[in-house]
Amino acid sequence: MTVKPGDYPPPRYICQHLDFKEFADLFQLQGARDGYNTGLEPEVVSGSMCKQSMSRSGTDLVKVTVQCSAWRDADKAIDGFAGLAAFYGPPETVTGLGDQAFRYRAPKSPTIGLKVRAGNLGCEVEAEPTAPLTDAETDGSFNAMAQLLQALIPKLGPLKALP
Repeated sequence: MTVKPGDYPPPRYICQHLDFKEFADLFQLQGARDGYNTGLEPEVVSGSMCKQSMSRSGTDLVKVTVQCSAWRDADKAIDGFAGLAAFYGPPETVTGLGDQAFRYRAPKSPTIGLKVRAGNLGCEVEAEPTAPLTDAETDGSFNAMAQLLQALIPKLGPLKALP
């Protein structure tokens, strides 16, 4: 089997790169960020995730999770990304982020999210509110997610070619 290596190394400790300021106009941060490295199959894919709780209008909470993983084989990242959209309900294509991107509204919960693939790197931001978001909060959250990933992805790579 031929492996087409990707340009991004497996991301580690992404909480170091995140402050969630993109959500400041929508929600208030609650507590500290929490994250860990992921990858039960590091020979295939591994990465890191970071979670931040936020409050909105009283006692309602929104849990925002960012997860990024690098596939060892870039072709598997491409193939895998194409199959994700169906799992998340009707996706809305997003342009200007990575090589492929879509945002979604979970069909049976108030969860919304944005998934991006840049080469062999896949990143997702998901907002899981305890109660449905307003239209303004949804639009603002999608914008905040895009801004967060636009800032984060360049910090994760790509690998530089050796001279």
